[in-house]
Amino acid sequence: MSARRRRLRVLTRREFWRVVRFLTVGAGVALTYAILFLGARELGARLWEANTIAYAASVMVQYFAHTLWTFRGKVRDMMQQGRFLGVIGFGAIFSFVATTKVGPALDWPDEAAAALVIFGLPVFNYILYRFWVFRGKR
Repeated sequence: MSARRRRLRVLTRREFWRVVRFLTVGAGVALTYAILFLGARELGARLWEANTIAYAASVMVQYFAHTLWTFRGKVRDMMQQGRFLGVIGFGAIFSFVATTKVGPALDWPDEAAAALVIFGLPVFNYILYRFWVFRGKR
């Protein structure tokens, strides 16, 4: 096996495990949100309060987990934090447009629009995180 093929194989293996870590963090963040949202509701929080608490905490868990584990970055990087928040904003806009504009315009049922968000947004997020947010110093 040539040196180039060995490097490509190592990169491919590294990328595979990075994707596994990304998906694991995503599942953990979804679970964090669900537990906090439902727990806050159980304790009497209004919908917007429960959502705000659960969403904010989930974003923080997501940032730290992706920074430290998935992409092996530095937590205290202001540019990275700003780019991360940009991706979070992109996700909010993407989910809003997919469910309130694209789905209805294409006469999709709500489940199809939700599926676009559930399966499409993580792909965009991974690409943006991998090549923009956590790109490291070049």
